[in-house]
Amino acid sequence: MHLHEIREALESSGRLVFDVKQLSILLGVPRSHAKVYAARLVSKNWAWRPRRGIIALTEDEFVLATQLVEPSYISMHSALYLHGILDQVPAFIECVTTRQSLNLREIGICYRRISPVIFFGYSRLDRQKSYVHVAAPEKAVLDMVYFGYQPPNDVELDLNMLRRMADSFSLLDSPRARRVARWVRKLAD
Repeated sequence: MHLHEIREALESSGRLVFDVKQLSILLGVPRSHAKVYAARLVSKNWAWRPRRGIIALTEDEFVLATQLVEPSYISMHSALYLHGILDQVPAFIECVTTRQSLNLREIGICYRRISPVIFFGYSRLDRQKSYVHVAAPEKAVLDMVYFGYQPPNDVELDLNMLRRMADSFSLLDSPRARRVARWVRKLAD
């Protein structure tokens, strides 16, 4: 298999970020071969290494953020920016995951851990011949409140959807979940 064929196969897969196991499965080769192919793609400048053991065929931080740690979705200020609600580009891409929290300052991505009970309210959007997972505006705002951020005042939200989503937070018995419930009650008054 030629390197340009490998690159085409990766680009047509719908993903743009791969670990060695994913490369091995996609290309149908042993992991040792997948490591060599990854190194060759990087040496040709057709890919780069955002982290050890991972290559990316994109510089798009949002695609990278969604596919680097899975499961995850873009939330909070970053999601509101992607929805065109906020104009200012966030300094860090804020993501939510059910895995361990992780701050990747060198590439500008921050992952915050949440309970699987409240891991919902996002959708898959096409971006740069690939995809991103992005929270709905209502879920992005609830995640902001959950993590102690003050959401913007001028964001128009679907109050019914906000209440339905907030009900799931009430399944958690934590100060953060109670903060969300208080905020939604205050908003509804």
